[in-house]
Amino acid sequence: MTELEAVLSSDEMSNSQLVHRVYPLLVGLLLGLVQTGLFFQLSFTYSSNFRTYVMVVIGWLMGSVVGLRVATKWPIPTNGFLLMALFAYAISSSMLQLRPFETTFGFLYAFLTILIGIYPGVFFARMGTIYQVRQLFFYENNGFIIGLVGATLLFMLVGRLGIWVSPVLVASLVIILGMYGNQYDILPT
Repeated sequence: MTELEAVLSSDEMSNSQLVHRVYPLLVGLLLGLVQTGLFFQLSFTYSSNFRTYVMVVIGWLMGSVVGLRVATKWPIPTNGFLLMALFAYAISSSMLQLRPFETTFGFLYAFLTILIGIYPGVFFARMGTIYQVRQLFFYENNGFIIGLVGATLLFMLVGRLGIWVSPVLVASLVIILGMYGNQYDILPT
């Protein structure tokens, strides 16, 4: 092996290690942006009572359980679940924009929150085969905290546009990294 080949292979390894660390961090960032964005939109244009908070938390957790236990076995790539979550987020955001303060859509918002929550469940179930659990939770949780703070700041400074656009941009990066390292956009075996 020549010196150039050694340098190139070490660069590839460092890129691979970087992707390995950045991928769960970006997923956490995305989940923080989506969950906080969903909560803010529901609180400001649906209802700002305690039930709204409970609906988001319980719906998200129910979706995560479905993702962990059931959906992870479906022959759908991980990025497919991400696209489903983004689509459910877009429907929820659109409905809240078109029909604000209409409480008749509560069950729809709860269902959409459950759909969004499936992706994190699938992500954790499938990535648990690639990462040590403590690494996965460390990177994802730190990304989630950054997303939570980021969505709050975006909403305060930019308004709804910030919490509409930022999840799409971060999801694009997650999808690209998932395709770059094929191991991240995996199907169940």
